[in-house]
Amino acid sequence: MKDGSKLKKIFVAVRAYIIFWLCHKHYDILHVHLSSRNSTWRKARFIRKAKASGMRIIIHLHGSEFDIFYRDECNEVQKEKIHVIFSMADKIIALSDDWKMFLLKYGLGTDDKVDVIYNSVLMPDYVKTDYSNRNVLFLGRLGERKGTYDLLKIAPKIIERYPDAHFYLGGDGDVQQIQKICEEQQLQNHIELIGWVKDQVKEDYFKRCCIYILPSYAEGMPMSVLEAMSYGLACVSTTVGGIPNIITNKANGLLFTPGNTDDFFNCLDYLFSNEDNRQRIGTNGRKRIDESFNNKKYILDLVQYYNKLLQ
Repeated sequence: MKDGSKLKKIFVAVRAYIIFWLCHKHYDILHVHLSSRNSTWRKARFIRKAKASGMRIIIHLHGSEFDIFYRDECNEVQKEKIHVIFSMADKIIALSDDWKMFLLKYGLGTDDKVDVIYNSVLMPDYVKTDYSNRNVLFLGRLGERKGTYDLLKIAPKIIERYPDAHFYLGGDGDVQQIQKICEEQQLQNHIELIGWVKDQVKEDYFKRCCIYILPSYAEGMPMSVLEAMSYGLACVSTTVGGIPNIITNKANGLLFTPGNTDDFFNCLDYLFSNEDNRQRIGTNGRKRIDESFNNKKYILDLVQYYNKLLQ
């Protein structure tokens, strides 16, 4: 999600709380999507109000750095407040088995209270058939956590071997720093910073590219990977968060350990060197998303989840 101004966030939060305060009595369940840092403290107000009103509460944990936030950034008083917030929930949804284990390890939930429910996407009608190009897409915040600088380390070698390689980097973050490095290494003809893209523009880039990369150091279950794979892009990502629950290495995507630039290079080389590899990985990836992460199935499952909670 693209960050807005601090004032805008405050306005949105206040407006949302007023609307919630006015209408919450008409609802039985509060399903709150909670991330780290300010998101936790903002959502706590809704959770406390819902609890006082007798609503059933589902905390849906997002945010790839919630573990860092809780473990390293919070003092003991803040940790206790987070424990109180999570104790108010009737159910807690984690995005992967790893995140469930984190919640259990730090006593933020119990085995019967925490359920793993993967993210989902709406499958596009578009089906990719042309895998002839070596266009690569990245979407997200440019910076260390997303592995952008690791890409810049291997890009010269990739471009030397494959002069037609072209990388489209979409998002905010360390834009000026990345641009400077590209200019210093004379990569600007092969690496294009496209800014924050959405809707039809984002779809156009999914159609233009054959490969998607997300060399992150921390993730929950990234929507960008699900979206890219749903469009048939061959995906290269890391073994963090819920990504291994999506991708089976060399079957429907490629995985490497975050920070291992040699393996990152080898993954891209595997796809760049052979169009059949790109097509096989991309086609299998799309099938994987359609079978297991399709939004239509997700909605039906979620309705059943709500009904069971109210029984």
